[in-house]
Amino acid sequence: MLPAAAGMEGYSPEAISVQLAYIISAYKLPDLLVRLVNRLHSQNASFFIHVDKKTPRHVFDRMKHGLTDFDNVFFLQRHKCYHGDFGHVRASLKGIREIVSQDAPFDYVILLTGQDYPLKTNAEIEAFFTKNQDTSFVEHFPLPFSGWGEDGGMERIERRHYRLMGQNVGFPVGAKTGRFLPIKKLLNVPFSVRPEFPAGLKPYGGSSYWNLSREAISYVSDYVNHNPGFVRFFSRTWVSDEIFFQTLLLNSPLRDKIVDDSLRYVEWHRPGKKPDILGKDDFNALRSSSKLFARKFDPGVDGDILDMIDKHLLRR
Repeated sequence: MLPAAAGMEGYSPEAISVQLAYIISAYKLPDLLVRLVNRLHSQNASFFIHVDKKTPRHVFDRMKHGLTDFDNVFFLQRHKCYHGDFGHVRASLKGIREIVSQDAPFDYVILLTGQDYPLKTNAEIEAFFTKNQDTSFVEHFPLPFSGWGEDGGMERIERRHYRLMGQNVGFPVGAKTGRFLPIKKLLNVPFSVRPEFPAGLKPYGGSSYWNLSREAISYVSDYVNHNPGFVRFFSRTWVSDEIFFQTLLLNSPLRDKIVDDSLRYVEWHRPGKKPDILGKDDFNALRSSSKLFARKFDPGVDGDILDMIDKHLLRR
């Protein structure tokens, strides 16, 4: 639950003055992406969408065609994103760079995927951020973290990670990855030396998806522009989108303005390492949640849940 100070009590639509910029990372389900933007669209919102370059052209075209009538929707230059690689952070940084370079009006930037959906109305979302201006919402915890395996997630940053033969390989290598040793000369990678974490910083992790104030976005933009070594280090970490922004911000002067909450409802109860696909059976939990957004959804698995959210949660 969010702290009482983060609630929306006492705020009327007339009190709303906040401008929201959404960065959306998508790679499939074009109809869901279009539905998401339609649902979040308002005079106070703008959208910056990155579509994985691996996404087939006809799927990408459906996304663009479905949003062609929106003058507040911008598609970012595409690049390939693979599971766990730096491509996901790069997409977020492209969105931030575009927002800043356009001098787009915004008080918050909210990072979503194309399989997210709101649990609150636009008025409620905007009222929440109006009441909490200057506060960012990012799930975070120091590393090592007990929920991230035996090493607490440290392997992600204590090796240099490369995509080889279709899979992630971290160097220095162990016995199980010894078959990649012949590639040493090709990559010129020191196999016995661990990469040094950026000096003076402590590692933090958390959810990939965040809600950053204008002040935090300005800090991220300036830091990345003036610290290319930080970006280079994280370009060879594993699942860097769960560490990059947390480490940058929790080591910053803004750390006391960051609430440990992603504002997302996510379920991890079913087998596998991916978030559960939410369906009708999750509706009561979604209805009682204080979160602003939920993930993830797939109409091909359960489309009724989106209709239920529209009817019962978003038309009040």
